Amino acid sequence: MSFRRHFRLAIAATAGCALLLGASQPALAYFDNYLSGSIVGTLNKKEVASLQQTVRKALNETEDNQVVEWHFPGEGRRQAVDGTVSPIATKTDKGQSCRRLKSELKRGSATEAWSGWFCKQSNGTWKARQVQD
Repeated sequence: MSFRRHFRLAIAATAGCALLLGASQPALAYFDNYLSGSIVGTLNKKEVASLQQTVRKALNETEDNQVVEWHFPGEGRRQAVDGTVSPIATKTDKGQSCRRLKSELKRGSATEAWSGWFCKQSNGTWKARQVQD
């Protein structure tokens, strides 16, 4: 599952929408359309790669309630993007170490926030998934 889709799932969860990982294409198309106007939904490949690095740092190296700042400079007509990523809870769920992240992003006058759970896989990567609170 791609990082961008992980963010889509996290945003969908914070919007109060339920999305199963095995959702049908029409449901994913809805969320793609829903996110097209969001900051996360409009990030280009370089911006996504940079944000991925920040999220990995937050998941792997940052204590709960500590903030990792993120900045991607503007290029051409694209405005800079600023944000923060913070782990806010850590727990074990179904035998996996899981961390709840929250983030706030800003591009120009637009702001958005999201929150979601990421669980560490046996290969060391993190995957967004639903975790019982």
